Amino acid sequence: AQALAQLARVSANEGQLSVALAWCEQAVAAAKLNPGYHYLLATILQEQGQVAEAMQSLKRALYLDQHFVLAHFALGTLTRRQGRLKESHKHLANALALLSAHAQDEILPESEGMTAGRLREIIRSTGG
Repeated sequence: AQALAQLARVSANEGQLSVALAWCEQAVAAAKLNPGYHYLLATILQEQGQVAEAMQSLKRALYLDQHFVLAHFALGTLTRRQGRLKESHKHLANALALLSAHAQDEILPESEGMTAGRLREIIRSTGG
């Protein structure tokens, strides 16, 4: 499953979203309980404009790991775009609360290098 997810990331980074989606779906099927793979699937779906499906994948990721900071952040961002401000605020507040357990320079899992401090700044700059 890890190799499949890596193939999905590489394909997505190269802009081959349909190929990335296929690899990621295989990774999720092989390791259904891995929240990171559901998050990766959500990012690919979001890039393809499949927002409802992306939100479902993010919710699955949070079901598997309620402390998944990036999933809260992504759901907060997506719900805000839909005008669901109360739900957006809840997810962004959860993300900020979870970030308090991380050092400023700590790289967040599944973030491809983003630090906790940087995500904190992003959330605060959006009014989260």
